[in-house]
Amino acid sequence: MRLVFVLSLALALAPGSALAQRGGTKSPNVQSLLKEGKRLYDAGKYREAAETLKQAHEQQPHPRLIYNIAVALEYAGEPREAMTWYRQYVTSSSDETDPALLKNSNRAIDRLRVQLDREDQAQAVADADRKRLEAEADAARQQAEEEQQAARRAEEDSQRQRQAEYDRAVKSYQRQRIGAFAVGGVAVLGVGAGVLFGMQARDAREQFDKAATLEDKETQADSTRSKALLADIGFGVGIAGAITAIILYPKEGPPTQGEVRVTLAPRGVGAGMEVHF
Repeated sequence: MRLVFVLSLALALAPGSALAQRGGTKSPNVQSLLKEGKRLYDAGKYREAAETLKQAHEQQPHPRLIYNIAVALEYAGEPREAMTWYRQYVTSSSDETDPALLKNSNRAIDRLRVQLDREDQAQAVADADRKRLEAEADAARQQAEEEQQAARRAEEDSQRQRQAEYDRAVKSYQRQRIGAFAVGGVAVLGVGAGVLFGMQARDAREQFDKAATLEDKETQADSTRSKALLADIGFGVGIAGAITAIILYPKEGPPTQGEVRVTLAPRGVGAGMEVHF
């Protein structure tokens, strides 16, 4: 495209050109803009060259300037704006329109349209991918929040369960103590009754020994046997109650949260774990 640009510049600067015939003698400002535009174009600064040529075109319109602005914009990576200037060149009706440049402009329009269509499709795919990734990220974030909430609820349920287990363990410990004390009280009463009836049986025995008649002896003998029997029952209740109280009374202190105790299962079954929270 450089040759076309140079020819356009030479045409614009030529004293006998159609451009000179329109505007008369070229002003130094337009000439300097054309030279600056050529310098920037040759330096690869296509965006700056296009802007400079636009200024020259505003002061002194010329079809070749339109074409070269389009070329500079295409090289600058501005396909949409370049296609607009190519179309402007194609639609401009002028005797100075070059058929070769017109053909090149139509080809450039077709080429840029294909490029823009691909870019639009790629952008649409990129937008769709971005939206999909955003949706996946939102779904993952929502799932993470739900999992965190579920974990918090599970932890709260676990804490409530541990507290309930601890409360039950404390109540069981208290019931065992109360039961042991109650049975121990019964044992004390049984021993007291045994002692009382034992003393009465001894008194009845003494009265039996002192009795002078057969009837009195039979009466004291029956009383001695009944009192002795009651004494035996009282001592039996006392002994049984004492043994039961010893068995029932907790062998360990009150449970604490997080405490794990090993308990023995019935013979032949094995050992078990008792956990207190």
